Amino acid sequence: MEEVIFKIQKFWWIYLTVVASTLMIIGCGSPPPAAKKTTPTPSVTPIPPEAVQVDKPVNVSFSTYSKDWPVGWQWIDPDEKDAPTTKDVKGGVLRVRVPNGKDLYGDKRNAPRYIKPITGDFEIETQVKVLPKENYQGAGLLIYLDGNNYMRFERAYGGIGGGGEGIRIDVREGEEYHSIVTPNDIQTEAPEIQMKIVRSGPTFSAYWRIDEESEWREAGVFESKFPETIFTGLVACNTAREIIAEFGYIKLLPKTKRLDK
Repeated sequence: MEEVIFKIQKFWWIYLTVVASTLMIIGCGSPPPAAKKTTPTPSVTPIPPEAVQVDKPVNVSFSTYSKDWPVGWQWIDPDEKDAPTTKDVKGGVLRVRVPNGKDLYGDKRNAPRYIKPITGDFEIETQVKVLPKENYQGAGLLIYLDGNNYMRFERAYGGIGGGGEGIRIDVREGEEYHSIVTPNDIQTEAPEIQMKIVRSGPTFSAYWRIDEESEWREAGVFESKFPETIFTGLVACNTAREIIAEFGYIKLLPKTKRLDK
């Protein structure tokens, strides 16, 4: 009787061992569970279109009837998802309502901008209406390579170097940021001015005037290390109370002679 019991126990021991081994083999050889598919988060910055060379005058107006930007121009708002800067063209101008905390300085590189890639020499002109009254508020023209290389030309209040209302030119090349012109150098309280930047090789010359009846005045010159192709367009910055900037138009022209004559 004991021998029979022993044989039965031995049989079950062998059976359980085989089953356990089979389960281990199946478990170790099974493929891992399929990874969950996720949709990539779209980039805030659009893919830039091909750069163009300015060989004839181009006028960009802000139509109240079109919801599309002109070909090649991009509205870039780094905070578009969480804290967007509102804009409209209801009055036939680009009207930008700039909240606090929008800048292109230090760790803040989130200023809204409207830009187009250009290669070679050119001129860009705009008319800006803005009433900067607090430090810092400004709006104007932008030359932009990337977040570490750009030139700002703005009708402004305050900023590095102080001053009240006036004209500013600030540049960044790599880790170096400095002012070429501050409101202490060029003072104006004009609510609306015209601004122009002329590129000739590595040289960017900035000009301003009150209106078409006035002479262009040179604001400053920036000798850059920028490549032939850059972005150019409009920019608005604000680290104070909300401010409104209105841009009447953009003109792109082939480079002409110096204007400070």
